[in-house]
Amino acid sequence: MKYYFYEISVNVFMKSIFCTTVSLFTILCLGCNADVVEPAQGCDILEAAYDINIKAIIDQTCAYSGCHDGAGGIGPGNYNTYEGLIQDLESGSFASRVITLKDNPSLGMPPDQSVYPQSQQDTLSSLQLEIITCWLQEGFPQ
Repeated sequence: MKYYFYEISVNVFMKSIFCTTVSLFTILCLGCNADVVEPAQGCDILEAAYDINIKAIIDQTCAYSGCHDGAGGIGPGNYNTYEGLIQDLESGSFASRVITLKDNPSLGMPPDQSVYPQSQQDTLSSLQLEIITCWLQEGFPQ
């Protein structure tokens, strides 16, 4: 009699595992919906090029008087032109300062006004950051 009870317990346990597995699989499959529209963000739909949208971001956040304007401001270099940026782009220092160190108030670019009062903008907007990231990933086209 004990053996028969053990066999029933194992069968009940196996059925519960099977039912749980089928239920989870069903939930996962129903949760995936091909009609879900992803937000209109990402490098696959953003056109990022210096002349199209990067220059405006650079002018607003980097290449203004007293910073990366080539006149010896707080930022070295002249970011008023694509040619002025190319050395920092190719070396990776632009990506490092703008993307990797963006949350560091004194090393990230643009610098925080608490560290550099002449800074015109503390941080890049999420859209500006995404455009620049895509531009860098695409090889910084002019």
